[in-house]
Amino acid sequence: MSPSKIQNHALLTATAALTLVGAAQANILNNPGFETPTTTSAANVLNNFPGFAGVWGPEVGSITTAALGVTPATGGRMLGMTTDGLSYTQAFQAVDVSAFSGMINAGQAQMVAGALYNTNGGYTGAFAIVNVQFFASSTFSSLIGNSGNGTLTLDNDPTSWESTSVTSMIPVGTTWVVYQIAYQNASIGNNTGFVDDAYLRINQIPAPGALAAFGLAALGARRRRR
Repeated sequence: MSPSKIQNHALLTATAALTLVGAAQANILNNPGFETPTTTSAANVLNNFPGFAGVWGPEVGSITTAALGVTPATGGRMLGMTTDGLSYTQAFQAVDVSAFSGMINAGQAQMVAGALYNTNGGYTGAFAIVNVQFFASSTFSSLIGNSGNGTLTLDNDPTSWESTSVTSMIPVGTTWVVYQIAYQNASIGNNTGFVDDAYLRINQIPAPGALAAFGLAALGARRRRR
């Protein structure tokens, strides 16, 4: 292969790797729009990942149709949560990510999680979060990290859905994740916090060597043009 063809091949290979940055996979949550009304308890999800994988587990709440002046963002249903008397009212879903173990254990897996939020209106300041926790096995005791929180302070308009998201690398060794959506209890009071269109995606980030190869190939191509 001639030097120019080798350089072109390197450039094409590195460019293909670079396109993986931020290239989102499919949403891996089950029932992300809450169109299926089945739920379980938060305790069930957190205490038995395999047994309740893909099932929403709210602490205090349920999947509902339009309610309290709020219409689902898409479809016919949404999740509604009310105060549980503690700091946050939350809902969880456990997800088996072992299918992504190759990129996770190579340190190349990035997750992006988010959702849409709304309340029944008339007040400002409802505080919502999204968070993902990472586990080395199918038990809560195997926690190895979390994504940090994506946060949002909502307006008082029940006709506008607002979004927040969080992005994080997935720790090496992760086999299960728990996706969490929540409202701060003090911020919603006796009102209802709604959630719709939740998502959790895993992107592959190319290894540093691929980025370096891209840089060298691009430099070589620029020199040939001069």
